[in-house]
Amino acid sequence: MPLVAHLNDRHWGLIGAGVIGRILVQRLRSQGLRSERILLCDDDPVRGARARQALNIKVCPLSDACCRADIWLLATPPPAILPTVQRLRPKFHPGHIVISFAAGVPLSQMEAALPEGVAAVRVMPNALSLIGRGVNPVAYGQGCSLEDRALVQELLAALGESIVIRDEQMDWAVGLTGASMRWLLPVLEGMTLAGKDAGFSEGHARWMAAKMMEGVAALALETDMSFEDMKALTSVQVVDEEAIRELFREAVHRAKTLAETMHPGHHS
Repeated sequence: MPLVAHLNDRHWGLIGAGVIGRILVQRLRSQGLRSERILLCDDDPVRGARARQALNIKVCPLSDACCRADIWLLATPPPAILPTVQRLRPKFHPGHIVISFAAGVPLSQMEAALPEGVAAVRVMPNALSLIGRGVNPVAYGQGCSLEDRALVQELLAALGESIVIRDEQMDWAVGLTGASMRWLLPVLEGMTLAGKDAGFSEGHARWMAAKMMEGVAALALETDMSFEDMKALTSVQVVDEEAIRELFREAVHRAKTLAETMHPGHHS
């Protein structure tokens, strides 16, 4: 579904031409946002040139960031978020929305760095947004109006699904959504390798494994069956299910702890 007209009427300043920045440009354009409405800024000339060639979009240094932007998407690494806000502060005006896609910076620190009247939003990006299937938790600052929230939700709809969470839950979202595909992929990879062991082509083996993972997810989403009831649908049990369950649960806890160490001003 194309973006609604009021988003196309906005000017977008996108800071950071890395992976997340490029995904944002691709998804917004795929939904109908015109390239001339987006200014991509990055101080790294190599990264900027790569993005310019890949996306066919204007890229400029941060010092040239367009004053016309009224929605600012910050896609820099977490340590650069607050310094970037300080550099851009003269360009922020009441009514602007600043959306951080570096979830390591709490909203309270962003709001303290922004001028009065500028709304702050914090999003946990997800690599699956590349294909419009991301799961993107979002926390809204105290200055966000209902209209601001509606605009952000339209943006997030271009990336996939979203869920509104409390700011203090964002560190948990690192393991629950942001990084979780990293430990789900080995499961998919192991099943694919087993399919190749059976003589299937890699494409067919990968298809079967991915479709099973997709189907299990659909079963969990589309029914109210308990996990035990879903497990009981097949009698074959060849792994230590309890150990696997706790392995993934602990992975989320470790990711949350790691996220806390990334907060500006954190001292271990």
